[in-house]
Amino acid sequence: MPIIERLPSEAYRRLPWKNGRGELVLIDGEGGDSWQNTGVAWHFGRTAINEEGPFSDYTGYERLQVVIKGAGLVLIAPGHEVDLRRRMHPRRYDGGTPIRTRLENGPVEVVNLIADRLRFNIDLCVGTPSSELSLGPGRHVIYAPDGAGNLTVDDQTFALEEDCALRVHADARMDINVRHGEVLVASIYRKL
Repeated sequence: MPIIERLPSEAYRRLPWKNGRGELVLIDGEGGDSWQNTGVAWHFGRTAINEEGPFSDYTGYERLQVVIKGAGLVLIAPGHEVDLRRRMHPRRYDGGTPIRTRLENGPVEVVNLIADRLRFNIDLCVGTPSSELSLGPGRHVIYAPDGAGNLTVDDQTFALEEDCALRVHADARMDINVRHGEVLVASIYRKL
């Protein structure tokens, strides 16, 4: 049976971006608040991107990102782009890649899942009404980014207000069924 804890939005921490150009709302994470000397093992948080500019360097970290409000974000990297133009479509990229943002339609809000790639495998998926997700043993964060959600986790029903989350510690496979709203499911699997 998974251990499930509620994460109310008033308990989230606010941390300055590594590059000093904004603020991260930390929903959940492991390790310290410092990126130097791998103080952060992983973190899951949301942030607003209000202006174009360089991204922070997270060399050694895997990064998953999804736009939750707004549209038109493109990440410009050497030789390619990471297309985040569409809302609720996560994309994966190397946190050490030099990136500059392009905002095609004004500011956006995003959710990031960032983890030390030597210690963790990560995934970020979207649950929509009638979605059924099967998750492996590990740590999971289920988050309602834009509107309320209603779901079951291994036959336990939960209502999530907008900007609230559940932290789930699972020691076996478990199922999530989304009944109402959209949720993001961040999965963090420790490497052996």
